[in-house]
Formats: sequence, structure tokens, C-alpha cells
Amino acid sequence: MPSSSFDFNVMTDTRPDDHSLPAFMVSTTRGFLPRQEPVVELPQEFATVESILQRMPVKTLSGEPGLLAHFTLGDTIDRELPDLTAEVEKYRGDLVVMNALYRDYSFLASAYLLEPCHERYLKGELYGLGRQTLPRNIALPIVKIAEIVGFKPFMEYAGSYALFNYRLEDPGKGLEYDNLRLVRAFEHGLDPTSSEAGFVLVHIAMVKESGALVKGTVEMLKGCTAQDRERFDDGLRTLVEGLRNVNAVMNTMWNRSKPQSYTTFRTFIFGITSQSMFPNGVVYEGISKEPMSFRGESGANDSMIPLCDNLLQIQMPETPLTDILKDFRQYRPGNHRGFLEAVRDCAESSGVKAFALDDSVSAALYLQALDQVRDFRWRHWCFTREYILKRTAHPTATGGSPIVTWLPNQLQAVMAQMLETSSFCKSVRGVSDIMNTVEVQRETLKKEVAKYCGERGTRYISLHPRCGTSRPQETHHGHSTSLNARCKTSHGIFTPDTNTNTASIRCNMTSRHTKQSPVERRKGESALSEFADYVQKQQALRRPAGQAPAIEEHDELSVLDELNLSDHVSHVPLKTLLLDPAEEHVAALAEHVQARLVEGHGEALFDLGLEDSGDSMAFSKENWEFALSRVQAACQTVKADYKMLMTRNVGGEVEVGPRDAKDTGWCGKMILRRRPASVDDCIETRIAVVGNVDAGKSTMLGVLVKGGLDDGRGKARVNLFRHKHEIESGRTSSVGLEIMGFDSRGDVVVSSVAGRKLTWEEIGHRSAKVISFTDLAGHEKYLRTTVFGLLSSEPNYCLLMVAANNGLVGMSKEHLGIALALNVPVMVVITKIDICPPQILEQTITQLTKILKSPGARKIPIFVKNREECINTATQFVSKRVCPIFQVSNVTGHNLDLVRIFLNILPHHGNYNSSAPLEFHVNDTFSVPFVGTVVSGVVKSGVIHSGDTILVGPDSLGQFTTTKVRSIERKRIQVPGCSAGQSASLALRNVRRKDVRKGMVVLHKPDKPDLATGLIPQPKVYREFVAEVLILSHATTIKTKYQAMLHVGPVSQTCAIIDIDRQYIRTGDRALVAFRFVQRPEYLTVGDRILFREGRTKGLGIVKRLGYDAKHPLGGDAKVEVKKEEE
Repeated sequence: MPSSSFDFNVMTDTRPDDHSLPAFMVSTTRGFLPRQEPVVELPQEFATVESILQRMPVKTLSGEPGLLAHFTLGDTIDRELPDLTAEVEKYRGDLVVMNALYRDYSFLASAYLLEPCHERYLKGELYGLGRQTLPRNIALPIVKIAEIVGFKPFMEYAGSYALFNYRLEDPGKGLEYDNLRLVRAFEHGLDPTSSEAGFVLVHIAMVKESGALVKGTVEMLKGCTAQDRERFDDGLRTLVEGLRNVNAVMNTMWNRSKPQSYTTFRTFIFGITSQSMFPNGVVYEGISKEPMSFRGESGANDSMIPLCDNLLQIQMPETPLTDILKDFRQYRPGNHRGFLEAVRDCAESSGVKAFALDDSVSAALYLQALDQVRDFRWRHWCFTREYILKRTAHPTATGGSPIVTWLPNQLQAVMAQMLETSSFCKSVRGVSDIMNTVEVQRETLKKEVAKYCGERGTRYISLHPRCGTSRPQETHHGHSTSLNARCKTSHGIFTPDTNTNTASIRCNMTSRHTKQSPVERRKGESALSEFADYVQKQQALRRPAGQAPAIEEHDELSVLDELNLSDHVSHVPLKTLLLDPAEEHVAALAEHVQARLVEGHGEALFDLGLEDSGDSMAFSKENWEFALSRVQAACQTVKADYKMLMTRNVGGEVEVGPRDAKDTGWCGKMILRRRPASVDDCIETRIAVVGNVDAGKSTMLGVLVKGGLDDGRGKARVNLFRHKHEIESGRTSSVGLEIMGFDSRGDVVVSSVAGRKLTWEEIGHRSAKVISFTDLAGHEKYLRTTVFGLLSSEPNYCLLMVAANNGLVGMSKEHLGIALALNVPVMVVITKIDICPPQILEQTITQLTKILKSPGARKIPIFVKNREECINTATQFVSKRVCPIFQVSNVTGHNLDLVRIFLNILPHHGNYNSSAPLEFHVNDTFSVPFVGTVVSGVVKSGVIHSGDTILVGPDSLGQFTTTKVRSIERKRIQVPGCSAGQSASLALRNVRRKDVRKGMVVLHKPDKPDLATGLIPQPKVYREFVAEVLILSHATTIKTKYQAMLHVGPVSQTCAIIDIDRQYIRTGDRALVAFRFVQRPEYLTVGDRILFREGRTKGLGIVKRLGYDAKHPLGGDAKVEVKKEEE
């Protein structure tokens, strides 16, 4: 029968010198730490064990490679280690020394069994099988030792890996973190700065704070049994403060143990139960012929949070996951188990929860305690996500629990109990803030678990928000079915029943409407590509207010061009122009080349030896040499140069070989490029560089721009950073700009001095083609800056960087989605292949291919591996469906030459109208000494010259300022003017920098007054507009009054929805929506592409009408009118 009083013997004096007591006994001073500091060196009888353990780590204390570095530990144990079972008996009465023996033999056992798995992992392979038999020289002693000290004969968290595995560097400084060192380690843990050491030592530092938890627990239970409210509340306060300290220490894990390092030493702390490495268990030689199975070391074996579960009576759902939680109780020191059971029994018999909820102050304190437990488990989930889920597909944790679903099982239970508790203390200050956090995290957790379950093919249980019991949320063939009817359980791992074809179990929480199914959530993704194409076509109709609609081009009329019905088409075959010696054909070929250059905006790809149809002209060597000389003469006539890109049957450096056995004719592909008469004639291509943080964006650009290679430590990227904190952190936080030049012969413009970076002026003067890279931030907290950079720079192409060892993670998917929404052609560069294991690289390639081929992207991934594939892909890249993928190393230089070739021949992309009225979008402002205010941006349409009178605006009142263009620079070189499609900087007269901002436009000032008013008309600006939108992703529904950050070109401003053509919209819906800018009016035109987000991207659309009349709400006449306009 549970006791109504709490009489468990909790130590206040730990008696560190008494070795007859177990090493682990609960105390109010040391909490769950051992009573005394652990024994560091074993007795002399175990010198062989000590010697092997000191030589075992991958990196020993001396810094030399150890036995695990050479994968020779197993052979060494078999050869050197004797059976010391008889020596164990000598120390049976010294339980502290016995605990040290248990620690050290468990390290030997784990390392011996898992050494082959570690070797395979480092090769990039799957773990495979560990050693299936534990030799008797380890098995016999560890079983005897474990029996004496009360542990399982395998590595445990408290007795071995963590809490009995530290020493004090200076005994006088005590348990300060910087004074802690590991006794045993597998990898680099003997170095206190290593990730392995940080992982273990942070756990020790956390448990150092557990004395307050024990003290608070005792006070609470004694207060509750005596019905002493004050004592109970004081105990709760002590408990809450102790948990806060534990969580604060826990948060230091991020800096002391790096996520990318964890999976290497993690191999050695796996258990036997539920692990693929030991499908049938492990035979302990000399103990039993039947295999034995034990769970591995896990932080879940710690006693602090289970103590809170028992004390606060947190109700866990009756699921197989909770059964695992109960099984973990066996893997704790015996005194800890007894203490937790006594707390559970006393809490149940005295009614701790009911007593707490009977008073609003006690209830609020009780809620705070639950909140700290939630905080602990939430942080534990975040660690699991960042350290494990994003880095390995192994399905189980070290303790054998399902890696995705086990932690959420407990976390959801805590949140459910918090929801129940909050109703008893709503009036207490601070409760609403706590519950707001709970609501946000419940939704986030649900999405994340669903995501990882979907990726790994597992199911999860979602708790009902009002109770602690599980509620399956699926139906099958119209009938509700239980989880157990559809899932099989093996060692606590959920396995989907192959006879079912239903979605993951989810819980309907806070949505006002029915929660979306996975199919509904994919509507936004599936509709993205189609809607982006629609927006692209509508942009052809883009026009400012009051301007006549553009004439739409019809694809069905393009057949007239293909029929060559023009009066001016030459009928002389190209082969004749190349080979006929008649002089008139030289001039005709020059005209042909000139026309091709005009068509390609100054450059063209030319097939020598091939007809326009692709058929061979069957050139001989003599034909080839004559045709090549004629092309060279034609280029001289039109002031152009050429570069041979690849040849067939010709030989030489760029030879790629014949297409097939019948292909014997000499042919080749070359690029023709006009020599620019001035900087103004230089071809410009803008590329936005995106990708997740640490994908290598800045490093890649540094290597391309400077011409050298990286050293693997960020040498190449330093010169690209604009701010001190970027240099210190190695992460871009702003919109960086870099240029790369190619001359008219197709060679990269670099300095002749190795490592020297040319100035923009030098590149501009020596280049015929300039690639402008916009280096955008990869970190999520800089997403607004990245979205602004993507939209305001008007990129012709998007370059997505993906780290080979990380895959398409974090913000990479968000950036790709934005690029797809903008309908910008995307190319992908997979970086860091030099440090990525082949298996991980293969996973990255598979993931990337799957995403690019998805309905939302509809891309055709082409992996570029040689010169021929590079050139052919570049010629096809005008098709937005093609997505070239390069695999490069910025350290070794692998495939960088292919990237440079690709960039050199990248075709011009973009539609710009130089004959339309001027429209210059401002995306940055500067104040330059001795020059004044300067605005930079892109000429959307028209032409602007130095000395032009212009209007700049709108300001906060919607007004424009009249000024003049003092001077114009492109790539930091002064030019007389610039035209549509070019980026430039304008120096303005008599305008203060504070009067201009990003998002403004520059227009020509009208020179004729309005006939009706006699006044010079001001450009119209609008605070409200109507757009057709597609909702890409939103958790619930969107109604009027919803606000989001809206991006229109360089404009970034909060917008509110004031009308929708239906009651509400949700993911995948297309609708007419009326928006209102919250801060100020903006200059918009019909056909402008918009993108709006609330954190992540929510939707995209196109402006259909400027202004909004509340008298004619959407869904009525307005909808009909817009449809007629489309028709």
C-alpha cells in the first residue's frame, strides 16, 4: 500500500569516505551525483584494463591516435586482456571501487562490440552488424560486477558513461564546469574542449543542480501530507528554481558539443535492444548460450525529469512508447529507483496534484514547475532534431527508443497537463505568457514530428489537448480504428501495417476549421509551378496605371516565324557561306554573325560543321580549317571574338569525341562575343546566390571571383564580407554583391598575381560579359533580408548552394520555393564533396532529385560531370524546366572549371523594354563623401541618362521629389546612361539620404502639363490594390484582417487583407484578394509580382487592379471584371 507519509532516507551528509555504501545515494547536497568524486585509476590488479583503456580512444590523452583510430581494439583485447573475475572478489566490500570497475568494463564492452560499426560509419557505410559475442574476459567480470553494484551488465548513463566518469582537474575548485575532465572516452573526449567531452560534462553540470530538486521534492511531500500550504509552496519554489538552473546549464550544450560531431562518438553508446547492429542480441561468453539484450546509455536514464513526472503526477498516455519509459526505470542506480518509487507512491496517496490545484497560487507555482519540465523536454527535442534527425536516418536512439516519436510522447503529455492546470490559475499574472508558448510549441511539434515521421515512414500518436490519454485520429474504411489494430510494435518501434494506406495520426488542436490532411497541405506545393507560369505570362501585360495594355503575344502565331516568310531571309545555305570561296559570302557570313549577336544581346553560340537541324555537314580537315578561318574573318568584320568550347573528331584540349560510330565529320561548338566599345556595351547577367547557412555560398563566390582555392577554413570568403561580425562568425547577414568578368574571348578576367582580387573598375574595363552575384544570407533570422535581395535585385538566374554533408535542409527549401515562385531558372551547386562520405553524398543527391522532380518544382535535374554535358546543358538552360547540378569542392577545385564554363556561356535571360517609360527600382541608398546621395537599383524599363530631370518617391505622404541625375555608375565605372535590364547607381542632386529609402522608384518627370488642370501630373501611388494570389502554406485559414509582410520588387511592407472573394482561403487556394499597405502608399503597376510571408513564405500573386472600392466588394462585380480582362 502506498504510504501517506514520506519517510525515504534522503542523505544530508553523503559520507564520502564510507566505501561500504553504494556510490549513488540521493542527497540534498549532491542530488543524483555520486556521494563522492569517482575513482579515477583502478587498483593494481587491473593494470591491464587500465592500460587498454588509456590506449583505447581515437585520440589519447597524449594526442596520439589510439586503438580505435586503427580499429585494433578487438584484437588487442583478445590478445592482452586476461579474465580477472577472481580479482573482482577482492573488492566486493568496496562498492565505490566496484562502481569504477563497472564503468571501465562497460567502456571495454561497448567499444569491443561496436568497433566494426564505427569503422563502417567513418567509411560512409551503414552501421552493419557489431560483434555478436562478448568474450569471456569481459563478459564474466562485468556480469559479476554488475550483480554486486546493482546495474545491468552493459553501459549505463549514471553508473558508467556520464555521472561516474569525471575527475576534478583541481580538487580545490570543486564541480565548476571548467574544472571537470573525463576519465574515459571513445573518441576525443579526453580533450576537454572536444564535443564528446562537452556532451558528457554538460550532463554532469546539469545534475550538479539536482540537489535543489531533491530538497524541493521532500518539502513539497511533507507539506502536502501535513496539509501545510506554505511549506508546500516553498518546496515548489525550490523545485522551480532548481529546474531553471538545470535548463540554463542544458542550454550551454549548443556551444560545448557541436551537432556535426555528435554522430561519430554516438556509435559507441548504442545499446543492444532494438538496434539493427544486434538483431538477435549478444552472447555473453561463459554466462549463457542464449543471446542477452540491454538498452544503451541514454540521457533518458537520468533521474531528474522522472522525479518531476512522479512528483507532479504527470499522466503519460498508455502507449508502447510509455512502456519504453517504464522500462528505462530499470537502468538507474538502485537507490535512485527506490527514491523515485517512494516519491510516486507518496504523491499519489497524498494527492499532490489535487492539493496544488486547490489554491490559485499553488496552481500557478505547479504550472511553473510543469513549464520547466516542458522547457527541458522541448530543448531535448531540439537537440534530437539538430544533432540526430538532420544527420542520420538510423531509426532508434541509443537507448533503443524510436528516435522521432519517443520524446514527443512525453512532451505532449506535459503540455496536455499544462492546459488542464492553467484553468485553475488564469487570473495569476504570467500564466497567459506561459500558455502562449505552449500553444506555439504544440503546433510546431506536431508539424515537425509529422515531417520526420513522413520522411522515415513511421507513425506517431498525438495527445488530446484536454487529457493525458492518446486519441488515434485516423479512420479506416469509414470506421474508427485503434492504433494497435493498425500498428505492430517491435522493441517499442512503430511499424506501419502494410494493409493500411492512411495518413499519419494527427490531432485537431486550435484550428477553427477541420485540420488539413496531408493531401490538402500538398495543394500549395503542387499548384506552385503552374501558378508561377501563369504569373510569368501575366507579367507580359505589366503596365503602369493609365497606360494602354500591352499587346499579348500568341504562341500559335510563332509558326509564321518558323516558315521563313520574311522578305529579308537569305536563302543561301550556311554551309555555302562557310565553304564557298566567293568573296560575297564573306560579307554574307558577317551579316549572319551580326544578326546572331544582336539576337543574343552581344553573344551567340555557333555550331561549326552542323546544320541548324543538328545534322552534320561532314567536314573534312580541310573544310574545317577553311570554315574556321572564315568565321574568324567574319568576327573581325563585326568586331567580335570567338572561343572554341568543344570539338568532335578534331582533337585538342576541348575534344569530346564523336557522338556515335557513324559520326566522322569534323565539327565544334564555339561562343561568339562582341568586343564592347565601352563599359555601357558590356553584357550583364545577374545571379542570386542562395542556400542554407554554412552551405559555402560566400566561399564559392570567393573562389570564383579571386581565382584561387579555399584552405578549408574560410580563407576565400573573407574579402566578400561587409561587416565585422560576418568575418568573426563566417556567416553572411547582409546582401553582398560581387562580380565576375569574362572577356570577349571567353576567358575569366582575373589578376595575374595569384590571390589578388581585381577591383570592380578593372573587371569592368577588361570584360565583355559580367556576372553580378548577389550573395544572400542563409540563416533563418535574416530571411527578410534574403527575400528582399531576391526580389529587388531582379535576378536572371538563381544559384542554389547545397552542402553535400547536410543536404537540402533549413532555409534551402525556403529559398528554392521563393525562386520557383519568382519563376527564375535555378541551377544547383553541391559543395564540400571533398569532406562528405559517399553514402551521405548519395543521400543528398537522392533528396535533391526527389524535391526537384516534385509537382511543385517540376524540374528536370541534370548532373553535369564533364565538358560536353556542361555545354549542352547551358544551351538548353533557356528552358526553365532544366536544372543543372554541379558537384564541386572549393578546396580541391574539383569541377570548378565546369562551373566557370557554364557561367561563361550562360545565355541572356529576361524581358526588358527600353522604349517604355523609365522605371528605376531603388534597392539601396548611400551617402558618398563629395558626391552626395546615391541610390542603386535596376532599370525595370526605359532609359536614363546623366542630367535627366527625374522624380523620386513616394515618401510617407505619397509625394515625389523632383531632382536631377548628377552622374551614373555601373559596376563602379561612370557611364553616360543605362537602359532596361541593367543595374546602376544614380547620384542625385540636392536630395538628402534620409529622404530616400529602399522600395522607392525613379521616374522621368513629365514635360507636358495635364490638359484638364494645366498642372504637371504626379505619378499615382496606391495604398490599396487587388491581386490574384495562391496560398502556398498556412496552418489554418486566412481571413480578412490577416496581416503579413508583403514584397513587391524592392518594396517590403506589412499589408493587411481587407477583402477576399470568398469567406476564407487556405493552402492551395487561388483567390482575388484586396490588400492595404499598413504604413504608406507605394508605386505599383498592374502585372507586378507579389510575395507575402509571415515568417516563412505564405503565398504569391500578381497585381490585377490598382485601388479598391469598398462599395464593390470582391466576389461580385470585381471578380467578373477581372475575369473579362483576362479573357
